[in-house]
Amino acid sequence: MPRSLYIIDGHAQIYRAYYAPFRNLTSPAGEPTRATYVFCSMLFKLIQSRKPDYLAMALDVKDSTACRREIYPDYKIQRDPPPEDLPPQADRIVSIVEAMGIPILRKDRFEADDVMATIADKYAGEDLDVYLVSRDKDLEQLINEHVFLFDPGKDQVIDRDFLLENKGYLPESVIELQTLTGDNVDNIPGVKGIGNKTAIKLLEKYGSAQAVLDNASELTPKQAENVRAFAGQMPVTRQLVTLVRNVNFEFNLEDAVYRGLDAQAVDPVFEELGFHKLRDQLQEFASAETKGNAEEKSQTTRTSTPDKLEYNLVDTEAELEKLAKKLENQDFFAVDTETTGLNPVAARLVGISMSWEPGVAWYIPVRAAMGRVVSVDAVVKYLKPILENPKIGKIGQNIKYDITVLRQVGIEVAGVAFDTMIASFVIDALRRSHGMDALAEDLLGHTMIPITDLIGKGKNQITIDQVPVEQVCEYACEDADITWRLAEVLRPQLESGSMQKLFEETEMPLVQVLAEMENNGISLDSALLAKMADELADRIFELKQEIHKAAGHEFNIDSPKQLGNVLFDEQMLPVVKKTKTSRSTDAETLETLARTTDHEIPPLMLEYREISKLKSTYLDTLPGMVCEKTNRLHAGFHQTGAVTGRLSSSDPNLQNIPVRTELGRRIRGAFIPQDDQHLLIVADYSQIELRVLAHFCRDEALMEAFRSGEDIHAAVAAQVNGVELDEVTSEQRSAAKAVNFGIIYGQTSFGLSKALNISRVEAQDFIDRYNARYPGIKAFIDQCVAETKEKGYAETMLGRRREIPELNSRNKQQVAQGVRLAVNTKVQGTAADLIKRAMIDIHQAIKENRLQLKMLVQVHDELVFESPADMADEYIELVREKMTGAIPLDVPVVVDIAKGKSWLEAK
Repeated sequence: MPRSLYIIDGHAQIYRAYYAPFRNLTSPAGEPTRATYVFCSMLFKLIQSRKPDYLAMALDVKDSTACRREIYPDYKIQRDPPPEDLPPQADRIVSIVEAMGIPILRKDRFEADDVMATIADKYAGEDLDVYLVSRDKDLEQLINEHVFLFDPGKDQVIDRDFLLENKGYLPESVIELQTLTGDNVDNIPGVKGIGNKTAIKLLEKYGSAQAVLDNASELTPKQAENVRAFAGQMPVTRQLVTLVRNVNFEFNLEDAVYRGLDAQAVDPVFEELGFHKLRDQLQEFASAETKGNAEEKSQTTRTSTPDKLEYNLVDTEAELEKLAKKLENQDFFAVDTETTGLNPVAARLVGISMSWEPGVAWYIPVRAAMGRVVSVDAVVKYLKPILENPKIGKIGQNIKYDITVLRQVGIEVAGVAFDTMIASFVIDALRRSHGMDALAEDLLGHTMIPITDLIGKGKNQITIDQVPVEQVCEYACEDADITWRLAEVLRPQLESGSMQKLFEETEMPLVQVLAEMENNGISLDSALLAKMADELADRIFELKQEIHKAAGHEFNIDSPKQLGNVLFDEQMLPVVKKTKTSRSTDAETLETLARTTDHEIPPLMLEYREISKLKSTYLDTLPGMVCEKTNRLHAGFHQTGAVTGRLSSSDPNLQNIPVRTELGRRIRGAFIPQDDQHLLIVADYSQIELRVLAHFCRDEALMEAFRSGEDIHAAVAAQVNGVELDEVTSEQRSAAKAVNFGIIYGQTSFGLSKALNISRVEAQDFIDRYNARYPGIKAFIDQCVAETKEKGYAETMLGRRREIPELNSRNKQQVAQGVRLAVNTKVQGTAADLIKRAMIDIHQAIKENRLQLKMLVQVHDELVFESPADMADEYIELVREKMTGAIPLDVPVVVDIAKGKSWLEAK
């Protein structure tokens, strides 16, 4: 049995790890670590599954292409630089591999492929099989009876038979194949018009690239012309694609003997990076490979991980009373609820779990098909005084849900002190997930029990109250325990940063506000929606008929391919843009065609798509989302949905109801007060982001435009165009409005020309005049970008941060994106903070004064309230006062407020 040498194609596997479909990871110190984590996982799996006798890694060096560029100066010249966050991860990976005792193989002026080719050529034989850990096609030429490729992603060995069966050629043909086809990625020229399939057929017939050239007269006229034109380049291409097998560098096979991972050297690095799960794997390897001090190391795997779990089932009233007495003496404890569903208002409480010590938790079941439970009345009796005590701090993961659930059984949770999900978001808004499973994995190295282990999946899924109590106990206790442990990790990170004030004064108070909003819900006129749905169904039928008539035949108008055939092949309309596989028929394409041609189909398709989407998304769906218990719609509102800090909503997503179309506005007419004695109040910040921009940039002309109280867009149009306010045309106002709002998002002449259907010259001229009239805006943007680049992050007025590495990129598009993000984060993020502060202030006034005003909905810069009709005017003034004074600005903050019998009527 031959021994095995595995050589990792270093940079290829690092790039593969970087682009792997895996969540974004950062270390506790903020270092990007996704590629590092994925690579190390691959390496551990390779060692465990393949058990190599020898192990090494080959790497390119800075001038690896020098040898080939002497032959062909344009070799790999067009390759883009790596993503900004990849090189530091590559450096970290190399240092980890070196710490593991795995030798790094590299040679100046030669690529890693040449180094691997040299090693394989020298050492592969009867007593040693060489496995090149890569799926790079360039290495296929090395495959023989003792040299193989190994794909770690698929755990697959690629040998001669695999190559022939799956790709249609043998290793001996690889150089010939690449000589004919070249390599676009590496900028190696090949025969024009000859791809892999054609080249394989030609080589089957003629045997080599030179033979194809020698027999060019037998090819098609076009092929013959292209092959002959390539004759002078062929020797160069052959040399470029042929790997060097005699690179002169020092390497002793014995240096690559795999003697086990040096856990002692690597463990501190993994600890620094927060790789808790990999630390556990590292210790397992150490235990299996070096038994000398394994037990000592395993005890120090994670200080935050308890040696033993103590999960307690509290299923009698006597035990509940004992637990309550313990809870009374705690300063803080974590709490979590189990329920029958995801909507906290409609779901039924199944149980409550608590924890105030790592590894220790209690579960109180109140509903179960199998097992003893405690009555809800007993829970209320013993836990209500504790849960409603503001002096005992409550910790939760998305505790807003638990607050709303417990309210359904008569418990008004107070003393909400810490939410691990919100803390994660405030610390790192760009984290891919702030859910408990991801946080436990990232911060604790702990894999949570999947809920599907208890309730199953798909059609056979059950609710958790149908699961045996003992099984639920372990799951529920883990939730509370992990929540407590996450808080222990996240609290110091908040305290060490500068965002603790934002967390404590804005985000945490907002949790109670949103819980109240979700519990309040809003009434819905389902009959009106049904009537609209019928009207739209009729119009959809008419549109289909009109589109088929315009096309001259019936076709599936929901099929992009069939629609593309009709538009571009049959009707001969111009192709606006292409996707990778076809011609685009998206909304932008249809809008362009509707604007630039007089054909009937594009505008009809736009209307068809709009009303079909509105019908299916809202008219058909909303009535079914009304809670039977309350007869109201209870949407969810989320603090972690947008990195700028803006709130988002779901079930339904109220923010996506269009406001610029008549149909979208009509849907708002179905949102109504609870009865005839109540009205809805709708309060909307007027151009708040522009006002925030004016506050920051301090441009006198812009600030005066706001102070004058005039229509801001008309005022700007008048100033830019040098005309009186009453002389501003609708076109001039539209241009000013587009630039006013676009400036926050990096408006360009191209974007403005498309938005207004004017030439780019006209658009650029308007932007130039705008910048000249308001120089403070440009100065603010420049200052904002400079500060962000220096600090590495943009910051709102209340201290919310977002990292923006794009500004340090060498890619112009990335830099432009960074500029937009920096300005948008500061301006839109501050506007988001402002409405949050207003919501908190209004909520506090409602509670302190026991007002009959209810906050129901938040959408963008808009708040919807419900009020007794006879008190609406009084409450309007309260809302106006709180919204205008939430965060003082140096320009007037204006709120448009109206009342009515529906959301539409109050707009």
